[in-house]
Amino acid sequence: MNIQRCLLVLPDGAVNRRMGSGQRSALVFEALKRIAPTDVVVLGKTEGEVPVAPDQALETAFFPGAASLRRVRSSHFRMGRRHGVDWVVHNLNRFLRVDRLYAAEPQVCAALAGILTPEHGVVAFRYSQPYCLSDVVAGPGRRVFVDIDDRDDQKFETAARATLGTGLMGRVFSRFVVPRIRQILTDKLGRASLLWYATGEDILPIPDVPARVLRNVPFGEAGEDTPDPAGSRDILFVGTYSHRPNQDGVRWFLRHCWPEIQRRNPDARFRLVGMGDWKALAAEFPDLPNVDYVGTVDELAPEYARARFAISPVFDGGGSKIKVIETCAYRRLPVVSVHSARGFGDALFEALPKADDPAGFIDLCDLYLRDDAALHAATDRLRALQQAQFSRRSAEQQIEDDIRSALG
Repeated sequence: MNIQRCLLVLPDGAVNRRMGSGQRSALVFEALKRIAPTDVVVLGKTEGEVPVAPDQALETAFFPGAASLRRVRSSHFRMGRRHGVDWVVHNLNRFLRVDRLYAAEPQVCAALAGILTPEHGVVAFRYSQPYCLSDVVAGPGRRVFVDIDDRDDQKFETAARATLGTGLMGRVFSRFVVPRIRQILTDKLGRASLLWYATGEDILPIPDVPARVLRNVPFGEAGEDTPDPAGSRDILFVGTYSHRPNQDGVRWFLRHCWPEIQRRNPDARFRLVGMGDWKALAAEFPDLPNVDYVGTVDELAPEYARARFAISPVFDGGGSKIKVIETCAYRRLPVVSVHSARGFGDALFEALPKADDPAGFIDLCDLYLRDDAALHAATDRLRALQQAQFSRRSAEQQIEDDIRSALG
């Protein structure tokens, strides 16, 4: 096929370099640009064409060199937190009317119909829901690629457990609603040309649609002047507050691990960094010493540079945890839960220090706070593995190769 243009469609929540989802969006965009001039459509709460000029908008800075950039209004994607009745209605719709979440949205379909031309031989979507809303299908002269990243049925099950618990409502949701979401995804995604997943464990068995594992990779990495981690007493967590598994994991760490870690190491500090209202947790743990509820920062590199090591006590959610491999790229050691170690292959899984029980997690943190030699050895080993297997360049090349292979 002779491809003259590409189109990338993604939700506004995936347009931010400080989030793993946004970093993955940038990888897809850069790979598409290598193939042909690439138009970008951002689904969200606003609409209209964005001037393609430096510093005109967040999206423009995020997609340098885009052939065109448009926002298309969608009722399904909205940045910012919901409150009160709006929050209740939103979650009831998510749990009880899942078919509507994946039905073609007329305004999205109409907008894309006006943008797509016969020149657009490649159309790529970030996440399954934007693809389902679009009603775009693969056919002669056009290939459609969907980056699943985190599977929706897994995310819904995680949210339901947190919201409904393990009682009757939670069991009903897991037994009837989650399988329905999985079936909808299987049916809708069967019209695509190729699907990318963050881990092999997440692949849905969809007949006649090839699947590839596109692992999460770090977007930034340490410079040559990165300070020695042994000079710090800070433990770092990086993650988005709105992602429920992040909140649950941090609460677990603060409740069950931090008091003992701090007792053994009175000069240690714990820093919470990431988009969203992490400061809200301060009211839940008013008596915990040496906890910095930092929240959003402009750049992550200085936070990693001041840290001794980072943690990922996350026990739920789909895909792989980009914070883990990002920590390695910044020459810092990740101490993780077993779930956080999934999706990176056997070598990295074995090398990661991990524990799921408070006592084991406390002992790991205590070890790397006290033993500089152990800290250096583990950090260097994981940094070498990350550089060999999880680089931004290799991810962009894989995306390009997968697309060209599907084009024949």
